[in-house]
Amino acid sequence: MKKPVIIGIIAAIFIAVLAFIIITSGQNVSSHTISLPSPASDDGSSPENDGIDRIEVKPETVKVVLGTLTRTESFSRSYTLTSVWDGGQSESTLNYWQSGENIRLSISKNNTVRNILVRGSELYVWYDGYSGVFKSTLSESSVGSEVDRFAGLITYEDIMDVPDEDILEASYVNQSGTPCIYVEYKGGSFDYVNQLYISVSTGLLVSASTYDGDTLVSSLISASTDLSTPSDSIFSIPA
Repeated sequence: MKKPVIIGIIAAIFIAVLAFIIITSGQNVSSHTISLPSPASDDGSSPENDGIDRIEVKPETVKVVLGTLTRTESFSRSYTLTSVWDGGQSESTLNYWQSGENIRLSISKNNTVRNILVRGSELYVWYDGYSGVFKSTLSESSVGSEVDRFAGLITYEDIMDVPDEDILEASYVNQSGTPCIYVEYKGGSFDYVNQLYISVSTGLLVSASTYDGDTLVSSLISASTDLSTPSDSIFSIPA
């Protein structure tokens, strides 16, 4: 396929399936079980033996497991996003800050830095070195998808809508020293295979990748994570 077609496909994937994996060598598969709280009884009370159930992480149960994760609401991260096509590839750096409903993105590519700021339903966009700030208002239902679209992120919530037969593999693994849920599934218009690693402790995506057969199409990997609340100045609008 020609380069423009490949780039268009990649953009469509990132918009439709919001994240990032480069599979590294030496992945440690730990016990394929994860502790989950015992379910409450019909009247809302806890069962008498309110202990811990153990559930095997596999394609048939991974949606249940992902549903127990709680995502950290205030943090900052940096990512490396790579898009690959026949004969070449491009790479960009993404810095991401979140504090409750406030989200700031800084995307660096080809010596250009684009800044996206979301405060509630208000959207602001500006470029480093240029004057002027674009402002718009997002509907409450579209804030999350718009942020992910700008960032080129993949979100594991979409797995909940994937038909069970399209989930190819799932397990509980240690990825780069972080206990993670690993999921491999088919999705998107071209039936590409997506591979995700999700941190059990933070509910955040650690890495993700998309493959066309054995060929890597795109990858997103977290380079660093800070779970402290970002400074309010991060979410200020330039004068």
